[in-house]
Amino acid sequence: MTRTIEAQLKINGINQQSRIEFENKQFPTSTNIISAFRHNILEYITVESSQIPLEKTFLATSDIIESIFGKYKHFSSRCPFKQIGQMILNISLCTMNFTSLMVKEALETVRYLDLKAWSSQVFGQSTLSKRKIVFSTSIDDTVIV
Repeated sequence: MTRTIEAQLKINGINQQSRIEFENKQFPTSTNIISAFRHNILEYITVESSQIPLEKTFLATSDIIESIFGKYKHFSSRCPFKQIGQMILNISLCTMNFTSLMVKEALETVRYLDLKAWSSQVFGQSTLSKRKIVFSTSIDDTVIV
C-alpha cells in the first residue's frame, strides 16, 4: 500500500481525485491492522486533497524540485562565479523538451539586443563585469613612494 500510494502521488501529484484513485486499487485486507492502515491512508489523502482547489493538481513530493536544482547545480558548477542571477534562467531548460521548430521560432522572433536590454534591466550588472571594471582601472594614478 505504501509503495502504491507513493508511486501514485509522485507520478500524478495530489488532487481531489487522489482518494478515488487509491480506493480503486485492490489490496488484501485480511487483518484489522491492514484495514486500519488503509483507512489511515485514505483519511490522510482526504484531508490533504480537500485543501486543493477543484481541477488543480499539486506536487506531492519534492523529488522534481530537487532534481531540477541538482541539474542546475551541476550546470552552474562550470561557471567561474557562483551567482544565481542570469543562471536562474537555466532552470527552465531542465523542464522543457525543445523542438527544432521552437528553437527556430525563438531565433527568428527574439533579437539579441532586446534580450541584452531585458537582461540588464532585470538582473543588472554581473559580478564578472563589476570585477572587470575594478581591475581594469588605470595604474597611472598610483604613486610610488
